[in-house]
Amino acid sequence: MESTMQLAQRNQRTNFSMIRQDNAPKRISINPIDEKVSSVISANSRLEGNLSFADGLKIDGVIAGNVTFGTEDGLCILSKGARIEGSLVGPRAFILGEVEGDIEVQGTLVLAPSAVVVGKIRCGKFVVYDGASISGSIETIQSPTKQQLEQDAHEDARGVIKLKTGTR
Repeated sequence: MESTMQLAQRNQRTNFSMIRQDNAPKRISINPIDEKVSSVISANSRLEGNLSFADGLKIDGVIAGNVTFGTEDGLCILSKGARIEGSLVGPRAFILGEVEGDIEVQGTLVLAPSAVVVGKIRCGKFVVYDGASISGSIETIQSPTKQQLEQDAHEDARGVIKLKTGTR
């Protein structure tokens, strides 16, 4: 049993990349500066069209269209009650709301108990909490290793062209 002090320390601030099912915090506090969240779509907003953000973002409203975020890094937070009617693509995402479309996240994807996803999910790491609803397929993708990146850079310098054949 955790002491009050241990619980307070654990709930103080959670590093997003450290979230796992087996050590789920009771309360999550995410620092928007650390996670490169620089845009907010307010709760009373409805945006239509494909949107692109250089950094991370927090969505409290509704977006009818595809959302691409974090060209370098960033976290997308889809709040409880918020909705995306289209695809979501970026480095990391924390879903508390609804996504009706495909999700592709290179890093960690966290689905909170209130999350609802209807579509295909592709992600590097996947954390799903009891209560989240998923209707679709889930595929984990691997980021290239440092050795693979170095080999690719070496081959690019030599002018080697790689061809991939077959289906995935």
